[in-house]
Amino acid sequence: MSLFVFILALEFIKNSAGNLKGLLDSRATTGLLPTFGLGWLLSCIVLSGSPVAGISLGLLGAQLISPQESFAMIIGSRFGASFVVLTIGFAYDLRTRRDKGGVYVGALAFLTTASIYLPAFGLGYLLLKSGLFDGLHYSGSGKLLSVMDVAFKPIVHNAASVLSPWLQALGGMALLVSSFKLFDKVLPEVDPTGGKLSKLATTIYRPPITFLLGMIVTSITLSVSVSLSLLVPLTVKGAVRRENLVPYILGANITTFIDTLFASFIVGHAAASPVVLCSVTAVTLLTLPVVFMVYRPYERLIDGLADSLTINRYRLAAFVAAIFAVPLSLIFISKYL
Repeated sequence: MSLFVFILALEFIKNSAGNLKGLLDSRATTGLLPTFGLGWLLSCIVLSGSPVAGISLGLLGAQLISPQESFAMIIGSRFGASFVVLTIGFAYDLRTRRDKGGVYVGALAFLTTASIYLPAFGLGYLLLKSGLFDGLHYSGSGKLLSVMDVAFKPIVHNAASVLSPWLQALGGMALLVSSFKLFDKVLPEVDPTGGKLSKLATTIYRPPITFLLGMIVTSITLSVSVSLSLLVPLTVKGAVRRENLVPYILGANITTFIDTLFASFIVGHAAASPVVLCSVTAVTLLTLPVVFMVYRPYERLIDGLADSLTINRYRLAAFVAAIFAVPLSLIFISKYL
């Protein structure tokens, strides 16, 4: 069911996306920095990065944005995906009346993601411009496309006859968010503070092993928001040591692209798969040296920054304000350049 809703959402977005062009142009949300900011801000609002990455590919499939802009929007969506961990951490601290343990995990997730994804933005853009992955496009077999036409085109066309283009676009975005929530519901319930998971967490200390665990958990859940959110109760209750958080986050930030890569097969644009492959390649190339060569100094730096930003409510408030102010400024930056 979740897969059906996911594909249907992409079809709705592609069918109605042309009507968003005027809005994107008028709001100056074209160009690398504005679309990067748009992906960041939208993922903060919907509290998930994957739907926003799917939206960017839907806009690319409708030829509303360029491959470079789609890439920028996908990278930006990862920042918002980290913000959801901060939100969950704050809620957990309020519920348990603990002192900043949850928000520390959220700040650590955001800073770890930013430290890798900012340079990956530049490296991935160069890879995309080089055309390294242009020959690896996959758009599905003829049988798959014909099945999709039979299953989804009538629904989209019937909806288009009764809904305005704007309602189609909003409906597609809502369906995309719902598809990931549906998928979360079919996942088995896991108690992160007890049972085998808790015992496993207390025995895994080596960064490469924790890095691999982050990749595996995110591959299974297909959501970096879910896999990272598990860290909040595990860390607050002492099941996971703080020094194990960073490699787990680094691993999760690589395999988070699995669902986006699948979406690239559906949108029917030759650049969709290369865009995602450039993203995951850039992130992987920058992550592996950190994990296997300079992990300890890197972990101390990120840990110190996270501690500093969450040491009191005023710094935390300024940090959260910056998370929203930066993408907002990027969205409108082209008006003043």
